[in-house]
Amino acid sequence: MGKGIYLDYATTTPLDKSVERAIKPFWSKQFGNASSLHAEGVGARKALETARLSVARNLQAHASEIVFTSGGTEGNNLAIIGFFGALEKTGKKLSELHAITTVIEHSSVKNCFKALEQRGLHVSWAPVGSDGVVRFQTIEKLIIPQTVLISVMYANNEIGALQPISRIGALLKKANEHRGERPSVEAIEELGRRNTEHSSANVGSTEPTKANVRKIFFHTDACQAPLYLDVSQNHLRADLITLDGHKMYGPKGVGALYVRRGTPLSSLFFGGEQERELRAGTEPLPLIVGFAEALFRAQVRRKKESMKITKLRDFFFESLAREIPGVRINGSLTDRLPNNVNLSIPGLNAEFAVLQLDARGIFCSAKSACLEGGDESYVVKALGRNDGSERSSLRFSLGRSTAKGHIRKAARLLKEVVAMQLRP
Repeated sequence: MGKGIYLDYATTTPLDKSVERAIKPFWSKQFGNASSLHAEGVGARKALETARLSVARNLQAHASEIVFTSGGTEGNNLAIIGFFGALEKTGKKLSELHAITTVIEHSSVKNCFKALEQRGLHVSWAPVGSDGVVRFQTIEKLIIPQTVLISVMYANNEIGALQPISRIGALLKKANEHRGERPSVEAIEELGRRNTEHSSANVGSTEPTKANVRKIFFHTDACQAPLYLDVSQNHLRADLITLDGHKMYGPKGVGALYVRRGTPLSSLFFGGEQERELRAGTEPLPLIVGFAEALFRAQVRRKKESMKITKLRDFFFESLAREIPGVRINGSLTDRLPNNVNLSIPGLNAEFAVLQLDARGIFCSAKSACLEGGDESYVVKALGRNDGSERSSLRFSLGRSTAKGHIRKAARLLKEVVAMQLRP
């Protein structure tokens, strides 16, 4: 980074030195293909399965429930598109099915559901509160007999808002037990009537009957979470959990999807039988080894790291309030990632501010790096304000190398940029 101050860890993180050391032998010394039968291949297979077991232990899962992917986007696509693809293979029609997600999901989730909507799937887009948190009661009210999948992210990538994932998981466990009891047609019709009143999407004219009663599966995009939060499946109570290596000081180009046993899933690719026939292609062993090491270290350090980074984040909040009158923090101040500082300043051109800060050696972002074009954040817009916050929001995200001196300098230089833009 030279003399610059990097405050964009939510976009990507540098490679941890221990992860780099773990990866190194697999580039040239232990380079075998895990599908080969000779000694080099057997060694590669052993390393692959050791990495899989390490990931499974950190998620309190079975090794057979871990599928390695190329990252968060592919993991989310496999979880959502692959889930409905598997149902279609059993004869189900998308027009007979219903899913629930939120309006602030990452684009790799949001656009999956938009594509499925175009093919006939009924989707309810749950709103969030002014704090960026979806209420689990909102999710509960949107459930109807045709609901088969709910996807809610663990921690929002833009505003850092933490969603009540474990409570939603507990809710679905109870709902699925109730479904298993085969409730009366009258009870189902009442549930459908009640939820239609609250739903933000029309789920079609399919009459609710006993034939519609089925398990609701639960997916969460947890890519932003491992550095600071418990991502074990026992805690989240999810059937599908997406993770991404480069968000936790691991390598780019690798991720993992936890798939609970019994969850229907169909591969997105045609090819070989790698990854339990869910992800064809030769496994990128160096990246997978690095991912496993990064996740292990993230979970070991997360409590200590959360305490340290939370103090720095709160110091940043205080510095901003002192330096820039009128600054507004986006998202919950309590249910929030420890490293996230997302703010709005009335009248500020956010993208221009990012460039001006970059010229001064401060590296931050205006919205998700996965979004190009447009001048507003749909996540900040979903908070329901009418003050243009979605066009004037900046995201600073802290990391292991962040110090108080960096924060003081960032706040001071932001004050300069604001004054330059908004001078009378």
